[in-house]
Amino acid sequence: MRSTASRITQGWRAVESSSSFIAHVLMTVGTNASMALIGMITGILSARLLGPEGRGELAAIQIWPLFIGTVAMLGTPDALVYYSAKNPAKAGSYLSSALLISLVSSVAFGLTGYLTLPIVMSRQSAAVITAARRFLWIIPIFALSTAYHPLRGLNKFHVWNVLRMIPNVLWLAILIAGWVLKRHEPQLLTFLYLAALAAVFPVVWYVVLRLVRPSYRPDIRKCRELLRYGMPCVAASVPQLLNFRLDQMIMAAFMPTYDLGLYAVAVAWSSAAQPILAAAGSVLFPRVATAGDQEARVRVFALGIRLGSFASVLLGCALALVTPWMVPALFGRSFDAAIPIALVLIAAAALTGINGIVEESLRGFGSPTAVMWAEVAGAVVTAITLVPLLLRFQTMGAALASLLGYSAVLFVALYKAMILSGCPFRSLLYPTYEDFAFAATQMKAISTKLGLG
Repeated sequence: MRSTASRITQGWRAVESSSSFIAHVLMTVGTNASMALIGMITGILSARLLGPEGRGELAAIQIWPLFIGTVAMLGTPDALVYYSAKNPAKAGSYLSSALLISLVSSVAFGLTGYLTLPIVMSRQSAAVITAARRFLWIIPIFALSTAYHPLRGLNKFHVWNVLRMIPNVLWLAILIAGWVLKRHEPQLLTFLYLAALAAVFPVVWYVVLRLVRPSYRPDIRKCRELLRYGMPCVAASVPQLLNFRLDQMIMAAFMPTYDLGLYAVAVAWSSAAQPILAAAGSVLFPRVATAGDQEARVRVFALGIRLGSFASVLLGCALALVTPWMVPALFGRSFDAAIPIALVLIAAAALTGINGIVEESLRGFGSPTAVMWAEVAGAVVTAITLVPLLLRFQTMGAALASLLGYSAVLFVALYKAMILSGCPFRSLLYPTYEDFAFAATQMKAISTKLGLG
């Protein structure tokens, strides 16, 4: 019987027979690279259009409604991917059931947010609080966006990639219009963004319903299945969102918008490569879920983690090297103070890239609970360290708390992955020569198909 280390070292062979895996990864990488570029452009435009004070107001308006809206989905996006991959013929019924859950939940969470925002944002101006309340309409928009999540489970990555870019493109268009028309009001920009999203979702649903099989009748039994899978996901997403946003949420409640604006720019720059790193995880989730047996699932699982971790560290180092020159060049000299913060957050972002790949693979194993415990550990560490570090080091303290939180997530996620897969630590994190040879071969083959090589 082969040893575990030997099986994992040869894991690339289990994937090699399916060139669609690398094709889907590269397609998603291309989309994520485009999203990263758009995100960088919108970050630059918003910083230069609004300045540190206005950029801080924009972050304050958006941060709490986005958090509430994500939680309000009750994990249905991940559940839709999982069940659409496992039962493609019933994807339509799962979709309508998920929509029913998320729309009902949107009402409850929207009302709660409307009542609590003036309390958690008491340090902000009345105009900012009013705009944040209005931005709560993002919650039902999130519910309607569940439409395209089954496409990932059905391996319709080309359409899924196009549809998920729409919000980014709309936000870019609105900021360009604001730049041309010289409109510097964060409140107006966020309102126009909501209106644009609401206008395009009928088109999104038209496209999706042509690809997802009927029937579309909601099913109470499927609602229970979605919630049974989704609730551990949302239980994981709450601490995960807190790991991502608690720093800015606390700063929006207690710190001046100028400091929040500097921090928001540092976050935007440090996250520049994040969409690229998320591509492998997006494809690994359904791929692991549909692998034929345990051994094949472990091979795909380990290969994705090894190559994704290497890419995350490499991209993080490259981003850190150019940060002292690129931040002032892109965002303006008024954001020079964000450079040290950005360097710490780049290290945190590299860990986040690894965490995302490990966690998506764990979900593909049907173990969202493992993801939940990893994110809970990170949230606890962040919650314990954030306020003391924020009081002692201001914005730099918030960055250090994020770094500590992401480190805790990685430790627990890898521990859970080792138990679930039976792989030793080294087999999960250290890529082999065969891994690189396989990746290079597949990329060359796809380049040839595309006429690029």
